Amino acid sequence: MPDRRDFLKTLTGAAATALICQEALADMKSALNEQGRGRSTAELVKDESFWVPIQRAFDLPPDFINLEHGYFSMMPTSTLETFLDYSTALNTKASYFMRNERLDMLNAVRVRLADFGGCGADEVAITRNTTESMNIVIQGLDLKSGDEVIVGDQDYGSMVEALRFREVHDGIVIKRVEVPLDPESDEEIVSAYRAAITPKTRLLHVTHLINITGHVLPVRKVADMAHERGIDVLCDSAHAFAHVMFAIDDLGVDFMGTSLHKWLCTPLGLGMLYVKKSRIKDVKPLIGRVREPEDIRKLDTLGTQPYAAQQSIPAAIDFHEAIGSELKQERLRYLRNRWLGQVTDHPQIRFNSPRSHARTCAIGNVGIHGMSPRELGDRLWDDYRIFTAPIGHSRVPGVRVSPHLCTRVEEIDQFAAAMLEIAEG
Repeated sequence: MPDRRDFLKTLTGAAATALICQEALADMKSALNEQGRGRSTAELVKDESFWVPIQRAFDLPPDFINLEHGYFSMMPTSTLETFLDYSTALNTKASYFMRNERLDMLNAVRVRLADFGGCGADEVAITRNTTESMNIVIQGLDLKSGDEVIVGDQDYGSMVEALRFREVHDGIVIKRVEVPLDPESDEEIVSAYRAAITPKTRLLHVTHLINITGHVLPVRKVADMAHERGIDVLCDSAHAFAHVMFAIDDLGVDFMGTSLHKWLCTPLGLGMLYVKKSRIKDVKPLIGRVREPEDIRKLDTLGTQPYAAQQSIPAAIDFHEAIGSELKQERLRYLRNRWLGQVTDHPQIRFNSPRSHARTCAIGNVGIHGMSPRELGDRLWDDYRIFTAPIGHSRVPGVRVSPHLCTRVEEIDQFAAAMLEIAEG
């Protein structure tokens, strides 16, 4: 009797690759279940043999250490092969797919994504990135001259620029909050936002996981405080989705945007917008098209889109779920804390992220006194072939370090050793 894998190789097209990838993923999941049976998460995050099958699922660069997965995280091979095969199938079917299969595919992906994210499928729009998702809301809300919008001083630049556009063209007023860098309590953060509120405040923009430091903010508490005062809440969750554990419904926000090509590891150019069902009618779409006011699809009607990439979203979710959200989160925290523990006591090294376990995950920001972020980033690259992201923010000058599931502890240790060498020099 022929082997199942041999049988699959006789098939052609997207169905064949999808089945092969599913079997490869099932093999990985079986191996992980076998190794993990009866063991705690705390044990597994430190067992390097457990993570070898996961690391092998990624095609790593042979000539440098990549510690900058926050911008775009590479796909595991199961997702990549699915994406490539869907691209081939789409190229073959061409207009037939567009006219006969596209809408059913989009609706199925929307349902799977919403289920994964923890909200209703009628509240999810598939976009190309966080910036697009957030702009749909920022440009689509009925904000008038004099209306105040609160932002954090470490919010992502593109979101602040979008609000500044409304400031220039519509006369809204932007108020900045200085977010505590290493707070002792959630109330410190909530109080900072509360103090900025006036009777003119209409919208509060909060970042779920600050991209330059890795600081995880207490979004639900901020949202509850704002809602008690009748203020809408827009959440930038670009770096939190599929990184730290949460359900969208539990955030209590009105609007949320994220990128799927970061921590979910989808093909590049995919994002998601969440709009609470009761608020869809209040957001005007970026591209005009008459739809029912409460139909979320009015917000992702953006013309022709990357449909092969969108078809690959379920494969990325499959990979994530084969590991599990909690185990993934704790492994990422372990990798961050491993290098931090090796450098934290050096007097020349400055750590710019919260130290609390609960307030961070994979991302950390670290600098060296007397050295600019660009100089440190260049030194790590030129002398050690370690790739990081220099952060020039005045309050947190350093390099952003973002390991992922594909990162080996040897690479983390090499980074820590390089930082100590540079600090000594």
